[in-house]
Amino acid sequence: EGAVVKLSYNQAGTQPCSSILRNQLKGNNMGMFDKLKNAVTGGAANVYVDVGEVTRGEPFEVTVRAQAQNSDVKYDRVYLYVRGIEYVEVPDADLVQDYDGDVHRRHELVRASGTTWEYETNVAAAGVLGANQTEEWTVQVEIPATATPEYSGRFTDHSYKVFAGMDCFGNDPDSDWIRITVN
Repeated sequence: EGAVVKLSYNQAGTQPCSSILRNQLKGNNMGMFDKLKNAVTGGAANVYVDVGEVTRGEPFEVTVRAQAQNSDVKYDRVYLYVRGIEYVEVPDADLVQDYDGDVHRRHELVRASGTTWEYETNVAAAGVLGANQTEEWTVQVEIPATATPEYSGRFTDHSYKVFAGMDCFGNDPDSDWIRITVN
């Protein structure tokens, strides 16, 4: 089902007048643009993650919940990532640069990060989440006892984060990275 839209141009004759275009897009025609917007932004569904108490070396439950917006959401899978991430931030790092014997010094903030542990699992196989419906899946995860513990120091921090998403056409709806507390 395509939309037929008559474009009117501004006085310069080069660009559509948005108010005229907006007035012509009514009724079912917006569905096509909403689907395109949802594919680009990942706005077809909201994804949430709930994590129970986490202790390294012991299994814990992660619940992924997805809530469709105003249309059905077809997905190839629902997935979960868990990562240990170390961040380092050094203020006033003394950087020395040599340009053909001409030495320049400057102070700047230096940041770096690295993944210390990661885990990925499929939470659910392909399916369709109906318009305005909510579905929930639970999965067991275990961060090994040998994984780096959480810590926070003057210039460094190590933490764990979870991220859940739905593998869909376009941009995947996701939870974004959420920091969790690991004992």
